[in-house]
Amino acid sequence: MKRQKKFKRIGTHNGKFHADEVIATAILKELFEVELTRTRDEKVLKELDIVYDVGGGKFDHHGINKRYRENGTPYAACGLIWEEFGKDLLKLKRESLNNEEIQSIFDYIDKSIIEGADALDNGIWIDKTEIPLLHISSIIEKFNPLWNSNKDENEAFNEAVELARTILNNAIEHKFSVLDAKEHVLKAYKNRTIPELLVLDRYCPYNSYLREIDTKEEVLYTIYPREDSYALQSIRDENKIDKKKLPKAWAGLRGEELAAVTGVQDAIFCHTGRFIAITGTKEGIMKLAKIAIETPKEE
Repeated sequence: MKRQKKFKRIGTHNGKFHADEVIATAILKELFEVELTRTRDEKVLKELDIVYDVGGGKFDHHGINKRYRENGTPYAACGLIWEEFGKDLLKLKRESLNNEEIQSIFDYIDKSIIEGADALDNGIWIDKTEIPLLHISSIIEKFNPLWNSNKDENEAFNEAVELARTILNNAIEHKFSVLDAKEHVLKAYKNRTIPELLVLDRYCPYNSYLREIDTKEEVLYTIYPREDSYALQSIRDENKIDKKKLPKAWAGLRGEELAAVTGVQDAIFCHTGRFIAITGTKEGIMKLAKIAIETPKEE
């Protein structure tokens, strides 16, 4: 039975909002039943249970005694709130998690969502790239009411919080799904008839756990069914580099062209990046896999 959430009166500043206090609010709303107050009135803030990004307390990063991660990234409100409450939130969402699993997911959320928002809020411009890229901080910033808009500020803030909750939950559920796939991946690994090939009877997140169990680094490709076809995909290392790409001669070919090169009549497609190929049947994809395994590695 799911545990009942505790009630907390929480508060942050009013006015223009940023990703750090929005994400912090999302975390707290996932863990507690909350009554939110947005104000800079110190008398009001002192009456609340949790105050962040304002007020000079434990969860306000604006003082001279700023806290930093071990890698040098300073904390902002969302990082301080995640540090304090993140593991409790993960336990609330899945009580069966062990300490190692909690730490792993906690670190993943901090690295993939929280740290970047913290850095940007502290003036570290990590988003300056040659190709402009939207990220959670820039997306949330655009929820602020426009200068020529009559939209209510608190309504806009709450909309941004709901987006942040969705992003946070999706990331957590993704990591849960990786944990849930372990047994499935292990079974397929043990049942291999070709050492270089992992055959899944349904797609699941396989890469991270496969790296743990494939200590000899034998597996080069995986096969899994799609809705109406089968896929052959290269295994990537921890740096997301293919251990062995599919043959050069297949790159970018479709249908009859790919069938002519491979001899597999139901061949459908091979990506130009040579990391995935598709056929109509399991028999066809197994043939492609054997050819790929037997083909010498090409740069």
